[in-house]
Amino acid sequence: MRWRRVFLGREDQVGRVRRFVAELLVGYPERDDIVLCASELATNAIRHTASGRGGFFAIELSWSGMTIGLAVADGGAPAGPVLRRRDLDALGEAGRGLDVVAGLCDRYGVEGDHRGRVVWAQFSSASAAAPQGTRVPLVPQPAIEEDAVLLARQYAGWLTWFGPWTRQWWAVPRHDTRAALLITASSARALASRLDAIQGDPRHAGPGLRSPRR
Repeated sequence: MRWRRVFLGREDQVGRVRRFVAELLVGYPERDDIVLCASELATNAIRHTASGRGGFFAIELSWSGMTIGLAVADGGAPAGPVLRRRDLDALGEAGRGLDVVAGLCDRYGVEGDHRGRVVWAQFSSASAAAPQGTRVPLVPQPAIEEDAVLLARQYAGWLTWFGPWTRQWWAVPRHDTRAALLITASSARALASRLDAIQGDPRHAGPGLRSPRR
């Protein structure tokens, strides 16, 4: 099983990262360790890469057999993450996150360059295998369907949908002139607010959907 989610490159997203990973790993013995590693890598992406300068970062969690894979993709930086020597007792903030990950996982690595990097880690447990079926707490389907109808009605120029595995709402313009634009939000209301802002409609700058459920 594999899950991905995109987050804004802001400090207030770290708590959302922790909740996202913790919800997926209910019952896994090393859940707290993996949540801590995800938090550290997300913090590094925000503070030390282009993700934290108005960009995004992504979390991917995979579960196969008794192995958990964690990966954080960022916007890149001139210098890559460095593992500090523990015996020097001179850990700076820039190196502390990767040290935490190295101490808790079985394997880790870094791929990419200044244009974008992925920091990954693997965790194994002898006492817990991947469950049959998903453990993701999905949003109730009736609420999703109602919001989808409202979005389609109000934003006919956009293709909008809910991603059950990312648990986020997405939108892309239907017109070729803006085909490269991809919008994501954590709720239908938030997506509506973003679309209103993009379209420059002052009547809907804040409230979003006219008849929101959430």
